Amino acid sequence: MASIYQTALFAVVRSCSAARPSLIIRAFGSKRSAEGLYGGKDIGFGNNVSHSERKTRRHWKPNVHRKKLWSEGLQEAITFNVTTYALKCIDKAGGLDSYLLNTPESKLKSQSGERVKARLLAALEGGAVEK
Repeated sequence: MASIYQTALFAVVRSCSAARPSLIIRAFGSKRSAEGLYGGKDIGFGNNVSHSERKTRRHWKPNVHRKKLWSEGLQEAITFNVTTYALKCIDKAGGLDSYLLNTPESKLKSQSGERVKARLLAALEGGAVEK
């Protein structure tokens, strides 16, 4: 059974896609994770369980840091809120540019990452770079 939130989201998607078929709606985890490079990580929810097995709700926040990352293609440092997991992924990919270009949007889940990716693609194609 779908939750009220999912039902409302599907109704919005249907009405928007019927009115404007070119409109693409992307679902991000939280607003906070959409504004940084979180590498698919987000706030987790669960229970603290005591010895008496009493359950109290709690949440786990991702390990986020504000970092300036150098972009070779744009020749500038860009400030992001980045999780330590995303930093490891960036190192493994060989830098910010290759991470943004090779990571699919379904895993990137970042509006700021997609904006920088578009600027990077424009710079690589020889177009004007917008900030």
